[in-house]
Amino acid sequence: MKNKFSVKKLALLCATLLETQPRKPGAEDFDVMDNRQYILDALYVIDGRDKPSHKMHSVYTGLFTKYFKG
Repeated sequence: MKNKFSVKKLALLCATLLETQPRKPGAEDFDVMDNRQYILDALYVIDGRDKPSHKMHSVYTGLFTKYFKG
C-alpha cells in the first residue's frame, strides 16, 4: 500500500512539534512568536509563494487559514 504525502498533514505535524500558544501576555513570549513565524515561513515555501511567478508572491495572507482551517 502506498502512503500519500499530504502537505496539510506535514504542516500540522510541524505545528504540533512547536509550542504556539503564548504563556505570557501580549507578544512577550518570544519563543512562541518565533515558532509561529517558523511555521508561516515553512508554509510560504510549501505553497510556492517563494517563487516570483506565484500570484501571491511576497504575501503571507491566508496561509494559516489555507492549511489549518480549510
